[in-house]
Amino acid sequence: MLQKAKHHIGNLLPALRSYNFRLYFIGQGVSLVGSWMQTVAGQWLIYPVLTGNKSYLGLVGAINLTPTLVLALLGGVLADRVDKKRTMILFQSFYAVSAFTLFLLIATQSIRIWHVFLAAAVNGIIFAFEMPLRQTLMLSLVEKKDIASALSLNTALFNGARSIGPAIAGLIIAGFGIGPAYLLNSLSFGAVIYAIMIMRLSSQKTQETHRGQRSVRESFQEGIRFIRSNKYIAVLLGLLFLLALFTWPVATLLPIFAHDIFGKGEVGFGMLQSFFGLGGAAGALGFHRLFTAWKNKFPLLVILFGTAFFYIAVFAVSKSFYLSLALALFGGWAVATAITTINSLVQIQTPDALRGRILSFYSVTLIGGMALGALLASAVVGTIGPRMTVLASALAFAILSALIMSMTGNKLRAKLAAMV
Repeated sequence: MLQKAKHHIGNLLPALRSYNFRLYFIGQGVSLVGSWMQTVAGQWLIYPVLTGNKSYLGLVGAINLTPTLVLALLGGVLADRVDKKRTMILFQSFYAVSAFTLFLLIATQSIRIWHVFLAAAVNGIIFAFEMPLRQTLMLSLVEKKDIASALSLNTALFNGARSIGPAIAGLIIAGFGIGPAYLLNSLSFGAVIYAIMIMRLSSQKTQETHRGQRSVRESFQEGIRFIRSNKYIAVLLGLLFLLALFTWPVATLLPIFAHDIFGKGEVGFGMLQSFFGLGGAAGALGFHRLFTAWKNKFPLLVILFGTAFFYIAVFAVSKSFYLSLALALFGGWAVATAITTINSLVQIQTPDALRGRILSFYSVTLIGGMALGALLASAVVGTIGPRMTVLASALAFAILSALIMSMTGNKLRAKLAAMV
């Protein structure tokens, strides 16, 4: 019976057949729960605890994400060169120290808003190098035929943690204050560090050989040439940018919706974040079957983008907290599934030797959209309010996405159909 259950899981989620991927999945899962706890605690710390300035929510988000725009392409080149195992352990240790430092500042009542800005910048710099390395390491743990499964499980992990971490954080903040959330996040990095330490990685998968003495500049240019020769990838990245740009203001302004509009406090804020995560996790767990069922992925993208628009627009005008929870669940599914679909389509066509660089372009596109979305939201929310900010995002998202899809539809549809 147990053997039969394992076989069923293996067929449903093929990436879990890999011992190393299972270690990554468990360790990263614990760490991500801690990270989401800190994310919620950090947003609540900024507004309303430390300041009453709503614009700071978007500003801190932009400060955290901007280093990725500048450094992630370099991070992608390095991801194809460095010892992935040792470097990942180093980066996770940096994250742990950063979280523990903020915990000490909060515990001693020394925390100031500039500390939050500085920590956001430092963590953003680490993330710029760590994200492409982490994705490259993760994808090296499975066979190429299981990449879509690995990506869907990774998305499920991220969103599952998003459903658990904020709920725990809301209860902790209400009962014990903000500091313990930072402490628990610091400790959570121990799980992923231990998981990486005991992975059985061959030297070939741990470190890429330098093909000749190729310079960083030459390696970067090779990635550019690959994207130019595969123009449909540029179209997919353009759609990804719009998705990030116009859905992120909702996430950025959630504390305002929870505190000012619905009057639900930190627990309500945690619930909204959690329902986004639950929807994303559900979408990711069903992604592998959905992805294989749709032979041509273009109609799937159209449906997912239309669903994302509907959720943003209705969320903007919703007067019911419980309707907004349902929309968060619905929207979390659509956005997570769309992101994973685009990522899978890009990665399936990417050679292993270029994976780190192409992942860095993907990261810059996704994070760049989030950073710009956070900045735009923070710039206008004080003038037009959170509802109009989100509604304007929904309308712009619909118009620009439809424009790109109508201009490239036939060629993109043909290419995606040929990828089956």
